[in-house]
Amino acid sequence: FAFSQYKFINSKDYIERLCRQCFSWVFISGDGKVRISTLRRDGDYTASDRTIDFKEISLKGISKTKLNAVRNDITVNYAQDYVQDQFKGMVNVTDSTSIGTTVNGNNQSLKLETDADVLDTTTATAMANANLIIFKDRKNIISFNTTTPKYNDLEIGDIIDFSNWDTKIKLFGVAMDGYWMITSISKNVSSANISVIQVET
Repeated sequence: FAFSQYKFINSKDYIERLCRQCFSWVFISGDGKVRISTLRRDGDYTASDRTIDFKEISLKGISKTKLNAVRNDITVNYAQDYVQDQFKGMVNVTDSTSIGTTVNGNNQSLKLETDADVLDTTTATAMANANLIIFKDRKNIISFNTTTPKYNDLEIGDIIDFSNWDTKIKLFGVAMDGYWMITSISKNVSSANISVIQVET
């Protein structure tokens, strides 16, 4: 990252802006500590933080991310000129195999344009490609309640997998597999309500 911050802004907004550009988010965990979680690419997950036993949950639903959240045409603006108040560089990447461009999807180009606090083409291109990998397809989502408080130490951003999954329950015709990231969790004394998104197949 390389940029000038020439006016006062909210420090939380400043940190969140930087985190968004490298697929991270910062939050205060249940123990009161500041944590940063980073979304990795498919293939970079080799282990989970916790394995959740299917026998200890009550399955609420299986779904996919919204079709209108798919983005398969990514533009990253970079090398900001602060005097002229404009970006001097731009890179664009696309993916014709994305569900958004096939007949099974929206069958159209779905654009995302973002500004980056970087100066060089190589970094901007890497950021564009990373956005494309993450947004070009729909992701599986599972929501469930735990039936025991043993999982109440989990936090948003933790990576989980499942054991003893009922083989009769498929994920849109595909057997349960891979790693999942917690995107939402609410807790009470005896259980937790958790939503996860698939990050590794």
